[in-house]
Amino acid sequence: MSSAISRANWVTLYKNLQREAAKFPQYNYRAFFQRRIRDYFVKNRSVADPKQLEALYKEGQRNLEVIRRQATINSLYPHQKTAVEATLQH
Repeated sequence: MSSAISRANWVTLYKNLQREAAKFPQYNYRAFFQRRIRDYFVKNRSVADPKQLEALYKEGQRNLEVIRRQATINSLYPHQKTAVEATLQH
């Protein structure tokens, strides 16, 4: 019943995660999530077991939904820009 997850699906998941993380208005959250996503994919690059790969893919999809919700919630509340954000705009 379980089919192999294609490389294209993994790439799409990675891009979607990074895209959603980029929506955080706060620099610290945005940079944290983007770094954690990259580290997660690099760490699990060598996994070969199909069951484990399927579990990792499902976990990635759940994390995508969590990041989506959190980015939306965080965008509803105003925040003051940090010194880093202020210098990045120039």
